Amino acid sequence: MKTRQSGASEKAQKTETQIKHEAVVAEAVQGAAADSNGVRDRIAARAYALYEERGYRQGGDLQDWLDAEQEILSRQLAV
Repeated sequence: MKTRQSGASEKAQKTETQIKHEAVVAEAVQGAAADSNGVRDRIAARAYALYEERGYRQGGDLQDWLDAEQEILSRQLAV
């Protein structure tokens, strides 16, 4: 049984994850003169690789995409 406190901290953690994601996306958009189709394709390929690594289990597609997006866009910003 979840306590109210654990539910609140879970919600705060999701918010923290969303904030990190938004920051990475905002930085990438500001510096983006990149080919968006190529970036999207790399994100999709990485998200699929994460899905494979999880043993093709259903239900984690959004998190896989967000993780892949953060990885790819962070690398793009570092270049």
